[in-house]
Order: sequence, then structure tokens, then C-alpha cells
Amino acid sequence: MASSMYQSPLKDAHRHVMQRLSAHRRAAADAASSVRGDEIDRHVPSTMEPDTVPWGVLGDGSDPTCEIVLDFGELEAEYAALRRASAIFDRPDRAVIEIVGPDAEDLIERLVTNAFAGVASDVVRAFLLERTGRIISDLVLIRRPDRVLIELDRSDADRVIQTFSGFVFAEDVEIIDSAADRHRMDLLGPESPALVDALCGEIPRGGHAVDLRIGDAELTVFSLDSGTGSPTGEPGFGLVLDRRDAEAVWNRILETTPSGRRPVRAIGWNACNIARIEAGTPLFHLDFGPDALPHETGLIPDRVSFKKGCYPGQEIVARMQSRGRTKRMVVGLRGETDALPVAGAQVFDAKEGVSTQIGVVTGSTVAPMRGAAVIGLASVRAAYAARGTRVLVSAEGEIVPAVVTGFDFELPGEGGDPEPPA
Repeated sequence: MASSMYQSPLKDAHRHVMQRLSAHRRAAADAASSVRGDEIDRHVPSTMEPDTVPWGVLGDGSDPTCEIVLDFGELEAEYAALRRASAIFDRPDRAVIEIVGPDAEDLIERLVTNAFAGVASDVVRAFLLERTGRIISDLVLIRRPDRVLIELDRSDADRVIQTFSGFVFAEDVEIIDSAADRHRMDLLGPESPALVDALCGEIPRGGHAVDLRIGDAELTVFSLDSGTGSPTGEPGFGLVLDRRDAEAVWNRILETTPSGRRPVRAIGWNACNIARIEAGTPLFHLDFGPDALPHETGLIPDRVSFKKGCYPGQEIVARMQSRGRTKRMVVGLRGETDALPVAGAQVFDAKEGVSTQIGVVTGSTVAPMRGAAVIGLASVRAAYAARGTRVLVSAEGEIVPAVVTGFDFELPGEGGDPEPPA
């Protein structure tokens, strides 16, 4: 099991991206000086490192699980590539566990919240719960002919392996920790299907996965639009491959431009996170955590089946479903000013003001897809989760008004569901 920070095999590739961008900027600066005939210093650094941020923790310690690239210095262009063309995103924050053997699907079926064994889709999202109903991890289950890949936040890998291993008795399965050996990257954007087709000659259908080759590398490509949709609101594919092949595949992707399409651009977390929030996609460890119950996440329709057999924590989930009550809920927020709250900002009762905190902002952005409106996700008391509820939010040193919405961020009267996500 992993005991130290995971190092992306694409660090050199990230530097090469920065070097190419630096060379392009330098050429543009030189051309501008030549045309204008001025002597303005338009110096561009010859070497640049992408900005990174630590991700996750290991157990109860403070060590980061990995570092993730924030951006390559051109956030607007990266976001535009994701929305209009195709983008490649390195995902060292994600890990893979493999379960092999004839009883693999049955073991998984007994432990997770969603139906998996025998369902038509290859790709299923599900929670793994404690017996108390609290969330251990948010899983992506990927069925392959000879095994099941469990794709998850790298911070959760050791705990999930321990949990699954604790339920193996006479089952014919092997649980393989591939967190250090397998790597994940994403292809995102409306032109990503054409890119996958150009690279591999096959495109996985929605909710499915295929085993393909890019050059000499073997990889699993799975659709990201299972269940409630793509996490960014655009077509997208997850790629799982041997970490030794990661740099060659990354470079091959960046060198491939399908006929009539735009070049692929490398992007970082910032561009992806803007699109994720715009799409209203809550994320484990950011918008809800291990202290949450499934009904508090807003993701019940995509993560929980009420028709499947037993699993740890099912009694708690069924009880909350029948009673229809939760203590808190992840909701959308739409600001009524230009002030942008940051993650961790307090949310207050609109009438009682700062004397009554009713929640916390978990993520926010200025949304290009909504005319630069300020939107975000927040975890609030259930009594304040109804769409249209007015609240106050701490933002940029002020207390500003905002409105609770669904994950579509539409205000009452604009359309959308009248109730918040269940």
C-alpha cells in the first residue's frame, strides 16, 4: 500500500508544455516588437514550472497524497479548450484498485450502494459505506472481461483495500493495489470523441469502457458520462494505463489533431474545476466528506439503488429515504453581487444575519457559461436547502446576499426543478 506522496510520471511532460508555451510567447513578443519598432522589454522566461497544489492527506497525517497542476499559465485558453475543443488533464489525484477472479463482481455487489453485477453499463458510480452509513469513498466501478477496476480518490485507496479485504472469506478473488503502478488522465471537451477515434479507432459509448491501444501502450478508456452525466458537462473519457506508458501516451495525444479539429491543449485543475462547478458536480473530499451520509450529498440518483441486495450501511440509507429527512444537504448557490466567496466561507441565515451560521461554501467560481455570474456549491442545514431560499455569504471581506439553487444554478422562475437535489 502507498505510504508516501505519489509522483506523477508526467512531470517532465508538464515542463515541456510550459517550455512550448514559453517559446510561443517569446516569438509573439519578438514579433510585436518588430512590428511596432519599440524597445519595450517583453522578456518571457525561458524555463517555467507549472503551478501545483498539494492534494489530499494520508490517513490522519498531514502529508499530501500527491501534487496536481493548477494550470499551465493560460487559464482562459485552457477553459476554452475544454468547452470548445479537446483538453488533456493529468490526474495523479486518482488511483486504481483491481479485483480479479470469478467472484469479483459478487464481492463488489455486496459492499457498494449501487447495482453493479449484471447491469448493462460497464461504468457504475457507487459509494462504499461504513456500517453507520458514513461514506468511506466515492467509487467508479469499471467492468472489464477479466477484472473490475475500482477508480477512486488516491487518498482513499488504502482504506478501501482494507475494507474490501475484510469481507473476503471463501470468495475466489484477488485484490490488487495498483495505485502506484497505474496512472489516470482525462480527455475532455466536445472534440474528445473525435480525438479518441483518431487515436484508437473506437469510441466507448456512454456508460461503457473499452480496452484499446495508443502506439505500444495498452489502456482502458471509459466514458465519463455515466449516470447523471459528465462531471464537466462536456463529453469526456478517463484513461487508465501503466504509469511507464503515461508520458508516451500524453505526448502522442498532444501530437494528434483529427482532421478539421483544433489541437489538443493540456489543462490543469483550475479549468476543470470551473467546468465542474458550472456542471453542478459535487466532489468527495471537497463538497462532502467521510462524515457525510449519502442523502446529504445530492448524489442519491447516481450512486444508490434501492432495489439491490444488502450492503453495509443500507439500513441507514433506507431509513433516511423512507423518512425523507436529512440534517444537511449539498446545494447550489448563486450570488447576487460580484463578490466571490472562497471554499470555507460561512453561510448565514438571511434574516438573523451573522449570529446564525447555517452552512459553509465548499467551492465557487465566476461562471463563464452564466455571464460571469458568481456560483458555488455549499453544504447547508436541510431547513435551508429548498430552492429559492435566501441566505448571506461571507465574500471578499463582506457579507453579501445569495440564493440557494439546485445544481443547475437557476433561480426561481428561470426553469429547472422546484426542489433541491435529493
